[in-house]
Amino acid sequence: MADSPSPIQFDGLEDALLGVGYQYTKPELLVYSARKIVDILIKRDGMSEEEAWEFFEFNIACLWAGEGTPIIVYEIEADA
Repeated sequence: MADSPSPIQFDGLEDALLGVGYQYTKPELLVYSARKIVDILIKRDGMSEEEAWEFFEFNIACLWAGEGTPIIVYEIEADA
């Protein structure tokens, strides 16, 4: 797809990158882990868990930057 937009990457969140997602006939998108993003915010920026989730929800999860906007995955945790 020569005219497809390039996938957008979240700066400073490379360790939360899970891989590349594809949907038939659509351009590839980068896929990030919500949990790993929050963990980075806690460790890197010294936020509490609550602060990190709030920052994530208001500044990252709701971001729309066009067709190349990354996918964010919320992992399902299995019961122990």
